[in-house]
Amino acid sequence: MAPLIEKIKNFFVSHPCPPAVFQLSSSYISGIHIAAKEKKIKDHVLLPLPPGLIEPHFDRQNLTDAASLAGLMKEGLKRLRFSGEKAACLIPESCLKIFVLAFESFPPSEREREKLLLWRAKKQMPVLPDDARLSYEIMASSASMRVLASLAKKTVLQEYEGLFAGLGIKVGILTVPTLSLLNLVDWEKEKDFIVANIEEDSISLAAVSRSEMALYRYKPFALERQGRDQEGQKIENVLKEIENTVHYIEDREKLAIHSLWLRSSLSESQEELISELARRLPFSIKLIESPYLDEIPPSERVFLAPLAGQIP
Repeated sequence: MAPLIEKIKNFFVSHPCPPAVFQLSSSYISGIHIAAKEKKIKDHVLLPLPPGLIEPHFDRQNLTDAASLAGLMKEGLKRLRFSGEKAACLIPESCLKIFVLAFESFPPSEREREKLLLWRAKKQMPVLPDDARLSYEIMASSASMRVLASLAKKTVLQEYEGLFAGLGIKVGILTVPTLSLLNLVDWEKEKDFIVANIEEDSISLAAVSRSEMALYRYKPFALERQGRDQEGQKIENVLKEIENTVHYIEDREKLAIHSLWLRSSLSESQEELISELARRLPFSIKLIESPYLDEIPPSERVFLAPLAGQIP
């Protein structure tokens, strides 16, 4: 397995508390500096980005102006008062292709496993890049064997790693925000739920059934109008995607979803979104929260929630 992609860690495997966690998105950079022993956030930062500085994509260049981005990162590090050598990084969901795959049996050899996973991935992707790198984790399951698999293009990962390396930081954990948010929900208590992670340009969904990972979906918003019409279109897209996912999981798993856990950066329309979800879904809607963020202003907590998911 390629060293770069090995850093995409399974979200429910316990790991040491990283000294800092960063998230890079198309519209902002966020970061937290953690006191590892106390598991307390010492400092945090949230910096807006100029449009086009990060253009997330699976198989194209992501960092259009790495020098300018590095300058903003230096400002963020200064505000965080962080000068460590290791950190965790959450990159945009669209940089990875993530699959939850079920198998009746799984080959014992590493080579045969990778061949099988790539074959399954090809059935869900039009083209598999020549430099695609695979990472996977076998998940505990009471029924068929389930595997969480991630594919990434080597050159895309190198862009993000190179950005941090230029700042003297080694990325020890590399993952996406939605998988990190799953750590903020009690799987044993909730058992059957969906996490919805809504950004300005996309929605990502992760479903858990019988306390086991069942599905991951990512969908960008296809928006053509501006202003209020655009916000209304986003809400409708979110509602349809969540409803479709609920129906798919309940049909496949033969088990009802009991709750939806929501993290949305659409702050201006969040109340309307929650109201519509409550009207159209027959179960509870809950906002994802973390006790590590209690002392941070409410307006910033939504942006820092995925980072808090990396605190064990």
